[in-house]
Amino acid sequence: MKKLKIFFLLSLMMIGLGSCIYDWVAEEEVPPIDGGTEISFSTQILPIFNSGNNCTSCHKPGRTSPDLTVANAYSQINQSKYINTANPTESLIYKVPAPNGTTHRHKTYTASEAALILAWIQQGAKNN
Repeated sequence: MKKLKIFFLLSLMMIGLGSCIYDWVAEEEVPPIDGGTEISFSTQILPIFNSGNNCTSCHKPGRTSPDLTVANAYSQINQSKYINTANPTESLIYKVPAPNGTTHRHKTYTASEAALILAWIQQGAKNN
């Protein structure tokens, strides 16, 4: 009987702990992208790929395509396969590592980085 009570109490505790909701975790606020300000590939987009091996830990020469190292990033992603200026939200460089994406196994963009990349594509994905 005592074992049954212990089992019952442990079961209730597990159910209680498993049903916790963490509402205290704040979602990242995405700052608005000023439509009049041109986004620079070299100073704003490239650091997203290269800061702290964010993407280049896998996307480098001899590893996973596209090569996102400083020397090769623009030429590698400047293909219709990765950038779709007609429908920017369908661009692979934007949607695969998106914060809510489920297809990229490793690192994803923050909401701010994703918004910046999308705005850059909408501006024509220039190499500036």
